[in-house]
Amino acid sequence: MKFNLQVLTTALHSMPTCSVLVVGFSGGLDSTVLLHVLHQLSQQADFHWTLRALHINHGMQLNADAWERHCELACKSLSIDLQVENVRADFGQSLPVADIENAARRVRYEAFENQLRAGEALLLAHHLDDQMETFLLRLMRGSGLKGLAGIPITRSLGKSFLYRPLLGFERQQLAAYARAEQLLWLEDESNEDEKFDRNFCRQALLPLLATRWPGYRDSWLKTSALAAEGHELLEELATIDLTTLRTERPSVIQIEPLQLLSNARRRNLLRHWLQKIAVPELGWNRLQQLNNEVLGIKAGSGARLVGDGFQLRRYKKRLYALKIPPELDPPSQLQWDTSKLEVIELPDNGTLISKTTAGNGLALPLPGPLQIRYRQGGESCQLPGRPNKSLKKLLQEQEIEPWLRDRIPLLYLGEELVCVPGVGVVEKFVAKGNDPSMQISWCGPDFGFC
Repeated sequence: MKFNLQVLTTALHSMPTCSVLVVGFSGGLDSTVLLHVLHQLSQQADFHWTLRALHINHGMQLNADAWERHCELACKSLSIDLQVENVRADFGQSLPVADIENAARRVRYEAFENQLRAGEALLLAHHLDDQMETFLLRLMRGSGLKGLAGIPITRSLGKSFLYRPLLGFERQQLAAYARAEQLLWLEDESNEDEKFDRNFCRQALLPLLATRWPGYRDSWLKTSALAAEGHELLEELATIDLTTLRTERPSVIQIEPLQLLSNARRRNLLRHWLQKIAVPELGWNRLQQLNNEVLGIKAGSGARLVGDGFQLRRYKKRLYALKIPPELDPPSQLQWDTSKLEVIELPDNGTLISKTTAGNGLALPLPGPLQIRYRQGGESCQLPGRPNKSLKKLLQEQEIEPWLRDRIPLLYLGEELVCVPGVGVVEKFVAKGNDPSMQISWCGPDFGFC
């Protein structure tokens, strides 16, 4: 089957609106064909995009700089602007191969995102055989419907989006075009190394499948399409379910209505919610752990699941998605002269705000500056009209979230605790009647995802 320019033209005109096409150009066969075809089409009257190329140099191979020079010469011959982005990094050769591949892919897409500007579309040269390899690899990993849906033709990226116009073409069609046009491209020697899973699929598994089932591509594409459709329906269901669990904060949902759902429907909703608020994907096992150990009927109020940079915590019939807070490392005490500063920033811990008023606050004038300290354990105080209680008990009664209790700033005059923002002023220091006073509030850090 020959390369059909009309198919590519139709794909380009079905893209979301953009003004610049940025080709991710590695110098290999696929991106070389894409760049050349786009250059040919740019000579036509109905081609209304500006064309440029972007090369990412990982520095992972000995000949990485030679690849960069090849890309520069190739773009110069076509009078196409080329931007080179060096992202040389040590991916750790002792890591498993799959981890090295994933790390390199992550760095590459981060570089693409950083360089893509509004109004530009990143065009990548993934083709039908890449799609088949991806389907097989995800099947072997036990992916769900989203994974089996395969490589999307388009998705958002940074300030714009990426698009893959060659997904309908087989690699042999690209190779035939390159030979017919006498194009020069580079072959990555690592593509022959079958220790990489994708290369093993390309070199061994898929050719073997083709000898027995020549039409497997069409069958797998149908399965991917059905998986994409199923995933879309599950997303619609999760969107409906989420409306019954919402709170005033996107990173917090109600637990009781969640427990009324079946396990499958609950996991589907959790996946959707966590993705929506940008929590790293949990995977099957940790999602099961969240469902059973944190959200189970017998789970305690403090149950939680901790991941890389995030935690999912149960408290008072709610589930919170939280970033891991930075450790507090305050000096022994901070001085706050409220007569000079109405607002004081606390290191990694929000701000304290003072407001002059009358009655019901901290009595004025103060005999000196306030000292700001944090809990050490054993603190107690007597709020107006109440018996003396431990600070621990008071924070529990006020239902302060456990992860904030050690971060609440405590205000002292000398060695006497006078105010716990959000809890109250100690009785001895409360203004009487309409006497001048000061109300102090703490605007703590928000560790929630959004």
